[in-house]
Amino acid sequence: MKYIFILTALSMLLSGCDSREISGSQQDEEAKALALKLAVSSHEDSASSEAALYFASLINERSKGQLTVSASFKPNNVSERELIASVQKGEVDFAVVTSSKMSYLYPSLELFDLPFFFTDHEQVTQVYESPAGKLLLNSLRKKELVGLAFWDGGFKHLVTTFPMETISQLDQRRFRVTESAIIKQQFSAWKSLAIPVSDEVVTQAFSNGDLDGEEITLSRLSARRIAGQKLYLTRHGHQTQILIMSEKANAKLSEAQKTLINSASNIATSFQNEISHRKDHVALANLREEGITRQPPDSLLADLKASSSNIMEHNRMRIGTAIIEQVLQGKENWNHPHPDKLIVALDADMIGGSAISGLSIRRGIELALEEINQGGGVLGKEVELVVRNNSMVPSRGLDNIAIFSELPNLIAVFGGISSPVVLAELDLLHQHKILMLAPWAAATPIVSNGQNPNFVFRVSVRDEYAAQFMLDGALSVSKKVGFLLVNNGWGRSNFEGLTKEMERRTLAPVHVEWFDWGEKNMGNKVKNLVQKGVESIIFVGNAVEGEKFVYQLAKYPNPPVVFSHWGITGSEFARRSESALRAVDLRVLQTFTFVENNTPEAKTLVQRYHRRYGTKKESDIYAPSGTAHAYDLMHMLAIAAEKAGSADMSAIQKELTKLDRYNGLLKQYRSPFDRGKQDALTSEDYLFAHYKDGSLYPLESDR
Repeated sequence: MKYIFILTALSMLLSGCDSREISGSQQDEEAKALALKLAVSSHEDSASSEAALYFASLINERSKGQLTVSASFKPNNVSERELIASVQKGEVDFAVVTSSKMSYLYPSLELFDLPFFFTDHEQVTQVYESPAGKLLLNSLRKKELVGLAFWDGGFKHLVTTFPMETISQLDQRRFRVTESAIIKQQFSAWKSLAIPVSDEVVTQAFSNGDLDGEEITLSRLSARRIAGQKLYLTRHGHQTQILIMSEKANAKLSEAQKTLINSASNIATSFQNEISHRKDHVALANLREEGITRQPPDSLLADLKASSSNIMEHNRMRIGTAIIEQVLQGKENWNHPHPDKLIVALDADMIGGSAISGLSIRRGIELALEEINQGGGVLGKEVELVVRNNSMVPSRGLDNIAIFSELPNLIAVFGGISSPVVLAELDLLHQHKILMLAPWAAATPIVSNGQNPNFVFRVSVRDEYAAQFMLDGALSVSKKVGFLLVNNGWGRSNFEGLTKEMERRTLAPVHVEWFDWGEKNMGNKVKNLVQKGVESIIFVGNAVEGEKFVYQLAKYPNPPVVFSHWGITGSEFARRSESALRAVDLRVLQTFTFVENNTPEAKTLVQRYHRRYGTKKESDIYAPSGTAHAYDLMHMLAIAAEKAGSADMSAIQKELTKLDRYNGLLKQYRSPFDRGKQDALTSEDYLFAHYKDGSLYPLESDR
């Protein structure tokens, strides 16, 4: 089917001008219809242009005269930003625009500009159709836009006027770029100069010698050729386009009309996806026939990828760690990920209120794997990390374990912050004989679970020991101790340990208050503790409850001193509670800190952390205990797997119980998992820290 666009200027489109000749009867009929306008920023022969007209024709045909959509190309003198603004204002009803041109409105869209982020078209489509893709589209509502669909703009390659065999040949070369902070960082990582040049003058810029290259899709290059250029098939990036609708136009539609438009969007999206791939194949064949294509050396591709590999992490918080994790999960092939590698999995809260805890564990594993893989991997294979979010919901954790259990190359699962999640998973883990490595969740029964053999190994706090440590701290202030505890498996585990420890000392708590997970009303509970004369409070809860707790406590003059379990550190608790923390003396249980840690292991790792994740100082490192625990656990897993000589988790489990020693980041471990204890840390490994300027610092008395 061949489609012809109505080629009008955008100003004509905005004024509602239609170049078709309409009869009187047609005018009467269409006067009753809602006339809508669509603008496309792609070139005329692109897949997106054809799909846009197909989308318009579907609406025209199926609405039976209720809706009419006229289509036009964006004029050269109108930028994509101006077009997007016109859609926001309701002057244009639909548009197809490049995602990178929308990132100034919504930085999360810069995910699609990350270098070497996608490997193939199937992975791209998988992300577009995933819950994360739908979330990204829905989020455009905040900007007066309705995101209808992502369209595949094709993989990008490098075109140059100079030979490109090594990465050093890119030094100080001038590349034409689009308006994207990520793309500019990409070329900066390659030591090239990023030069923004409009479409209208790009040919002249090359002719004048002002540009040495650009990144471009195959179909775009096929439509616009510049003499002397060579195409290097790098596939280093991908272009995403978005079909958007004005929120103002959407508000005028009936529910039936909205359904019709969504249906047309789905059909046009499938059409666009199909012809996009076909046009890419045709364009590549034509370009090869012209003799301008080059296959870059594998060493060059490896250097380009390595040099730009940290860009996502350096932009994680600006883009949004939650959406990054959802997109990463969405693009993974869960049927059989990385079949040529060994797999370790992480099941943790990656997008919820304690997402920082999951991130800290992820980074500890990544830093360890970087060393392990550089040293030859495990059993001669590279080890890859795959991650699934559980949002601290036990049912999601169980779903994740079920998915992990199907992976033939799995050697262990790392757990997250939530004790209730891990406790719920214990039976399923042992049913499938899956190793669970616990770098955070602290409930005593996680390890003391009655299973033989026991597949859970922990480098973390154990509530039984934590109770003694926190109580010692609280009693150093006053014997008038009160508890404020979350009413779940974790809180009850702590309550049992605390009451036993107090009974051993012939003491009793002055008052105990319980709260539900996620509870926001802490006023009466704090009031009860204060009125009962409590002078030191032991708090066991996570960030959401912790924020409300310290906010209420800060209202009192000379409030009780708080000794908190470490659940609050797996989030942005300090930033959100900054004002309350100035009035409350809060001391947090920890096991490790990079701050003022002068051990060679810590100093070396912190430098690697800064390089990989873009931090500047030790206090910038999120939830350091989680990172340290995961780092040490990953190394101990690798040692045990090598000794087992097999990826079989039962064999690795036996070797972990026999592990003799490991000089780790946190300490020198000596038989950490022998005699069935499988908890590598004791209360001697704990310390108290306090918040200063939003970061955790060890208390002077603990150094």
